[in-house]
Amino acid sequence: MDTGEVSGTECVIFSTGDAAEIRSALDAYAHDRLGAGIVDVIFRAGRIDAVWAVRLSDGRSVLIKAHRQPVDLAARLATVRAQRMLADAGFPAPRPISDTAEFRGLVLTTEELVTAGSRGDARVSAVRRALAHGLATHVAILRAHPEIAASAGPGPAWCRHQDGPWPEPHDPIFDLRETPSGFAWLDEYAAEAASRLREGDQNDRTVGHADWYIGNARFSGDALVGTFDWDLVAAPEPHIAGFAAAAFTDGGTDVQDLPRPEEVRDFLTDYEGARGRPFGPGEQRQAAAATAWTLAYNARCQLAFLDGDPQPGTALRLLADSGKDYLELRW
Repeated sequence: MDTGEVSGTECVIFSTGDAAEIRSALDAYAHDRLGAGIVDVIFRAGRIDAVWAVRLSDGRSVLIKAHRQPVDLAARLATVRAQRMLADAGFPAPRPISDTAEFRGLVLTTEELVTAGSRGDARVSAVRRALAHGLATHVAILRAHPEIAASAGPGPAWCRHQDGPWPEPHDPIFDLRETPSGFAWLDEYAAEAASRLREGDQNDRTVGHADWYIGNARFSGDALVGTFDWDLVAAPEPHIAGFAAAAFTDGGTDVQDLPRPEEVRDFLTDYEGARGRPFGPGEQRQAAAATAWTLAYNARCQLAFLDGDPQPGTALRLLADSGKDYLELRW
């Protein structure tokens, strides 16, 4: 599976459209840093970073991730350390095999390849609860390691309300500099959500998975048995919960399928149950603002390629129909 068309993500990261050349670069890395070469490519994936699952000559199956630059190396190292801590604690996070390293102009990380479980449906209540429980559990585990929060950073673009209303996008294909005519309401909505989030920015910070949604999880029945695509966000806990609540139903396909306000409420209620104590009124306001902000960011990215009316389930459609309901959500 290492031949054929190279993705746009791979072209950007490896500066080539030749899959054989990319494999050669990763094989050299594997020989140098992992002590064994690549004998087979299991799959290739990645929307932001380039991910190659490979089988090595010593029999190991590993995931090599090439990170889109520029890379915050301190934040990447914090993520690697967090994954090791979580794996040691029995949480279903893939154990890193190497620290994030620079190699021939690339920034690479290697971890165990997780094959357990299958995709779940977050609209099944037991699966939704398991996903919320997994978020609350790893937040609680990492809370005991404040050095992780000190290094993790503000997370990817969809978490960066501090740079609002629109941050530097997570992918240069999105141009957020000038909002299209007729969508000034989205700028105003994002600015309001960001303003509310800034009210809580000085509260105690912890860390959590910055892209916690059903597409990055695997289940056995309704038990969470695998998690993927680890990047961390350091933020107050209600923000972390709200960021996840904004997209937890999305299956990871090209077509968004994001949660309705009542589904956000259910996820956040499940999260409170998992953490063992409810959010106070101010914390609920913060969690709702985080959800609204993340949806607004997704909607703004969608505008870059909007052709016709926004489709049901997309952020732009949901906010056009129910934006106030997300922002004012309480439970």
